[in-house]
Amino acid sequence: MEVTLSGRMGGPEVGVKYQPEIVQARARLKSAFAELSIDGLETIDVELWISGSLTEYCPEGISSSVRFSAKTKSVLLAVCVGKDEATSVDDDCAASAIGGWLTRGFESAKLPRSAGKIDFSGVAGAVNLCFA
Repeated sequence: MEVTLSGRMGGPEVGVKYQPEIVQARARLKSAFAELSIDGLETIDVELWISGSLTEYCPEGISSSVRFSAKTKSVLLAVCVGKDEATSVDDDCAASAIGGWLTRGFESAKLPRSAGKIDFSGVAGAVNLCFA
């Protein structure tokens, strides 16, 4: 299964802190998803939106939203991190914070009815393992 990870930063302070860790997280996710197979799904695109001083993508905490495309057999998962959550992380804990946010995003993801019987339940466990 193919997985992609992209990040949007809401300010220069979060960009400096999290961009290098997002690049490293891509490799971790790719290795975790290489062995994962979900019937009816070929690609998972993950967007991590981290609020900062210039743009607040979500009001607080962590939230996620999911879009499914039957035509391309893909899921787009957007995980949004509130400004307070993002700025409270110490610099040396940025990698583990990203792993936690992605895990929480996958755990709270609700596939739309159009996804049918696609079982997304094992994905959060695979993400958690690759960041443990």
